Amino acid sequence: MKRLALLLCFPLAAMAAPAEPPPLAQSLDSIIASHFQPGLPGVAALVIKDGKPLLRKGYGMANVELGVPIQPEHVFRIGSTTKLFTATAIMLLVDEGKIALDAPVSRYLPQAPKQWSKVTIKHLLTHTSGIPNLSMDSGYWRTTARLEHTLDELVAPARQRPLLSAPGTVFAYNNTGYHLLGQIVERVAGQEFYAFIDNRICRPLGLQHTGSGDDKIFHPGLVTGYQAGPKPAWLLANSNLHAAGGMVSTVDELAVFMLALQGGKLVSPANVKRMNTSYVLPSGKATGYGLGEWVRTVNGKHLVGHGGYIFNFYSQLEMDVDSGIVTVTLHNGDRLGGDNEELSKRLIVAVQSEQAADLVQ
Repeated sequence: MKRLALLLCFPLAAMAAPAEPPPLAQSLDSIIASHFQPGLPGVAALVIKDGKPLLRKGYGMANVELGVPIQPEHVFRIGSTTKLFTATAIMLLVDEGKIALDAPVSRYLPQAPKQWSKVTIKHLLTHTSGIPNLSMDSGYWRTTARLEHTLDELVAPARQRPLLSAPGTVFAYNNTGYHLLGQIVERVAGQEFYAFIDNRICRPLGLQHTGSGDDKIFHPGLVTGYQAGPKPAWLLANSNLHAAGGMVSTVDELAVFMLALQGGKLVSPANVKRMNTSYVLPSGKATGYGLGEWVRTVNGKHLVGHGGYIFNFYSQLEMDVDSGIVTVTLHNGDRLGGDNEELSKRLIVAVQSEQAADLVQ
């Protein structure tokens, strides 16, 4: 906790890589470099252990046409890693007694249809609501997603459809559920979703480049996204992503956010523990997803975090909460660097292995 407090007291610029990388940093560098070619879209990466950066570096191009290399300070679209911010917003309101996890969504959304009567806040957070995921509709990404929508317009079609499963019984990843959570934050907090994120998360932590990825906002340092080729990224309206995937950020700021969240600086420790615990279906099967976080075990260690994919951007924010390891990888090219989730695992395993070796010596 003391290490976390010290980290949050320093400006983000203090997260600078050592002038002469030690062997572990060289190993991490080799792992990442093997995935990316210098002249193609790449990744900004940050690896931290106990609040200290082991590696902070950019690989590949932020803009291929202009020949601009990626720097760790660059801003990326983070896609579904936004969901961790949305879940944190909900849990802040839970801590204040303004939202109850087991309450039906109709308590906070009076326009909720009858078929949602047994759908709770927890079901939305854990992707077990049974509400149809509208982004899975045929042609959605080539038609609907290219047009501007309000948050209410994003969820309206789901109100006319039956549930796909009984609430709490089936895990099915659901962007529409997180749009509904964004709508609930707005109704309960009495302010626009991104304003709440800014006021309650970003400003207290000093995050200056994290927030709405609105196309109408100028984002200094925002890198260009690419499809395989590389070719220009799909043209989508960012308003369609909103609370499910509409934010931008940097590797430094995502690490500060994760450390603050897991350190109990935002949400109460008891509710952080709930966020970090996998939801278990009535069948007894764990889903591998808690309250806004993917949960997995690597080498017996508890890993939590979230990844995202949108606009041909990939993101991965993950923490080994048992070992104090944080990895952040932000990638601007589709199929040009492999799987960010697997890359995160390799980086964490490398640090875990170094730590284990130190214990043996």
